[in-house]
Amino acid sequence: MEKLFEKLANKIITKEDLILILEEIEIAKNLLFQKPEILLSEKLKNKVSESFKKEIENLEKEEKYISLEKFSEFFDNFKEFLLKIPIVKLEIAFEPRESFILEINEWFKKNLGKKVILDLFVNPKIVGGAKIEYQGKWKDYSLSKKIEKIYE
Repeated sequence: MEKLFEKLANKIITKEDLILILEEIEIAKNLLFQKPEILLSEKLKNKVSESFKKEIENLEKEEKYISLEKFSEFFDNFKEFLLKIPIVKLEIAFEPRESFILEINEWFKKNLGKKVILDLFVNPKIVGGAKIEYQGKWKDYSLSKKIEKIYE
Protein backbone atom coordinates (compact mmCIF):
# COMPACT_ATOMS: atom_id res chain seq x y z
CA MET A 1 0.00 0.00 0.00
CA GLU A 2 2.94 2.31 0.71
CA LYS A 3 3.98 2.17 -2.98
CA LEU A 4 0.47 3.13 -4.07
CA PHE A 5 0.42 6.05 -1.62
CA GLU A 6 3.81 7.25 -2.92
CA LYS A 7 2.59 7.03 -6.53
CA LEU A 8 -0.56 9.01 -5.73
CA ALA A 9 1.36 11.54 -3.62
CA ASN A 10 3.79 12.29 -6.48
CA LYS A 11 1.05 14.37 -8.09
CA ILE A 12 0.85 16.57 -4.99
CA ILE A 13 3.42 19.35 -5.29
CA THR A 14 2.07 22.37 -3.42
CA LYS A 15 0.12 22.93 -0.24
CA GLU A 16 -2.87 23.87 -2.42
CA ASP A 17 -2.65 20.44 -4.10
CA LEU A 18 -2.57 18.83 -0.65
CA ILE A 19 -5.62 20.76 0.54
CA LEU A 20 -7.52 19.82 -2.63
CA ILE A 21 -6.78 16.10 -2.32
CA LEU A 22 -7.68 16.10 1.39
CA GLU A 23 -11.01 17.73 0.50
CA GLU A 24 -11.59 15.12 -2.22
CA ILE A 25 -10.85 12.33 0.26
CA GLU A 26 -13.46 13.77 2.63
CA ILE A 27 -16.02 14.02 -0.17
CA ALA A 28 -15.34 10.40 -1.12
CA LYS A 29 -15.61 9.23 2.49
CA ASN A 30 -18.92 11.06 2.91
CA LEU A 31 -20.35 9.46 -0.23
CA LEU A 32 -18.89 6.02 0.39
CA PHE A 33 -21.77 4.47 2.32
CA GLN A 34 -24.57 6.35 0.55
CA LYS A 35 -26.35 4.11 -1.96
CA PRO A 36 -23.85 1.23 -1.57
CA GLU A 37 -25.13 -0.44 -4.74
CA ILE A 38 -23.58 2.36 -6.85
CA LEU A 39 -19.83 2.37 -7.48
CA LEU A 40 -17.98 5.12 -5.63
CA SER A 41 -16.48 6.42 -8.87
CA GLU A 42 -20.01 7.00 -10.18
CA LYS A 43 -21.02 8.87 -7.03
CA LEU A 44 -17.94 11.09 -7.39
CA LYS A 45 -18.80 12.36 -10.89
CA ASN A 46 -18.74 16.17 -10.98
CA LYS A 47 -17.86 16.31 -7.27
CA VAL A 48 -14.08 15.76 -7.46
CA SER A 49 -11.34 16.19 -10.06
CA GLU A 50 -11.29 13.80 -12.98
CA SER A 51 -7.84 12.50 -11.99
CA PHE A 52 -9.06 11.61 -8.46
CA LYS A 53 -12.13 9.88 -9.90
CA LYS A 54 -9.91 7.89 -12.29
CA GLU A 55 -7.73 6.71 -9.39
CA ILE A 56 -10.87 5.53 -7.59
CA GLU A 57 -11.95 3.68 -10.74
CA ASN A 58 -8.54 1.97 -10.85
CA LEU A 59 -8.90 0.93 -7.21
CA GLU A 60 -12.40 -0.41 -7.86
CA LYS A 61 -10.94 -2.70 -10.53
CA GLU A 62 -8.68 -4.30 -7.91
CA GLU A 63 -10.45 -6.94 -5.87
CA LYS A 64 -9.02 -5.82 -2.53
CA TYR A 65 -10.92 -2.51 -2.69
CA ILE A 66 -14.33 -3.91 -3.51
CA SER A 67 -15.72 -3.53 0.02
CA LEU A 68 -16.74 -0.14 1.34
CA GLU A 69 -14.88 -0.81 4.59
CA LYS A 70 -11.62 -1.37 2.66
CA PHE A 71 -12.16 1.90 0.81
CA SER A 72 -12.77 3.71 4.09
CA GLU A 73 -9.59 2.23 5.57
CA PHE A 74 -7.69 3.18 2.40
CA PHE A 75 -8.82 6.81 2.65
CA ASP A 76 -7.91 7.03 6.35
CA ASN A 77 -4.46 5.56 5.73
CA PHE A 78 -3.82 7.72 2.67
CA LYS A 79 -4.81 10.88 4.55
CA GLU A 80 -2.48 9.93 7.40
CA PHE A 81 0.33 9.28 4.89
CA LEU A 82 -0.18 12.68 3.22
CA LEU A 83 -0.16 14.58 6.50
CA LYS A 84 3.26 13.12 7.33
CA ILE A 85 4.92 14.56 4.22
CA PRO A 86 7.18 17.44 5.30
CA ILE A 87 6.25 20.94 4.18
CA VAL A 88 8.83 23.43 2.88
CA LYS A 89 7.77 27.06 3.11
CA LEU A 90 9.25 29.02 0.26
CA GLU A 91 8.98 32.81 -0.02
CA ILE A 92 9.89 34.16 -3.44
CA ALA A 93 9.61 37.53 -5.18
CA PHE A 94 7.49 36.51 -8.18
CA GLU A 95 4.48 34.46 -9.18
CA PRO A 96 6.04 31.16 -10.28
CA ARG A 97 5.13 29.25 -13.42
CA GLU A 98 4.28 25.57 -13.16
CA SER A 99 7.61 24.59 -14.74
CA PHE A 100 9.47 26.52 -12.01
CA ILE A 101 7.42 24.85 -9.26
CA LEU A 102 8.14 21.42 -10.71
CA GLU A 103 11.86 22.22 -10.97
CA ILE A 104 12.00 23.40 -7.35
CA ASN A 105 10.09 20.30 -6.25
CA GLU A 106 12.61 18.05 -8.02
CA TRP A 107 15.52 19.98 -6.48
CA PHE A 108 14.17 19.43 -2.96
CA LYS A 109 13.45 15.76 -3.67
CA LYS A 110 17.01 15.25 -4.97
CA ASN A 111 18.76 17.23 -2.21
CA LEU A 112 16.66 16.10 0.76
CA GLY A 113 16.21 12.57 -0.53
CA LYS A 114 12.47 12.60 0.10
CA LYS A 115 9.19 14.06 -1.06
CA VAL A 116 8.16 17.45 0.28
CA ILE A 117 5.15 19.70 -0.20
CA LEU A 118 5.87 23.28 -1.24
CA ASP A 119 4.04 26.06 0.58
CA LEU A 120 4.73 29.03 -1.68
CA PHE A 121 4.41 32.71 -0.75
CA VAL A 122 4.94 35.60 -3.13
CA ASN A 123 6.60 38.64 -1.57
CA PRO A 124 8.00 41.20 -4.06
CA LYS A 125 9.79 43.01 -1.21
CA ILE A 126 12.48 40.31 -1.10
CA VAL A 127 13.46 41.47 -4.64
CA GLY A 128 15.00 38.11 -5.64
CA GLY A 129 16.25 34.85 -4.19
CA ALA A 130 14.17 33.11 -1.55
CA LYS A 131 13.43 32.62 2.12
CA ILE A 132 13.07 28.98 3.10
CA GLU A 133 11.64 27.28 6.17
CA TYR A 134 12.08 23.54 6.66
CA GLN A 135 11.53 21.63 9.88
CA GLY A 136 11.44 24.82 11.95
CA LYS A 137 14.65 26.31 10.51
CA TRP A 138 14.64 29.54 8.46
CA LYS A 139 17.25 30.51 5.88
CA ASP A 140 17.18 33.89 4.17
CA TYR A 141 18.71 33.78 0.69
CA SER A 142 16.85 36.87 -0.47
CA LEU A 143 18.39 39.71 -2.45
CA SER A 144 16.84 42.22 -0.04
CA LYS A 145 18.99 40.83 2.77
CA LYS A 146 22.14 41.31 0.68
CA ILE A 147 21.07 44.85 -0.22
CA GLU A 148 20.53 45.65 3.48
CA LYS A 149 24.08 44.46 4.26
CA ILE A 150 25.47 46.79 1.59
CA TYR A 151 23.73 49.78 3.18
CA GLU A 152 24.96 48.87 6.66
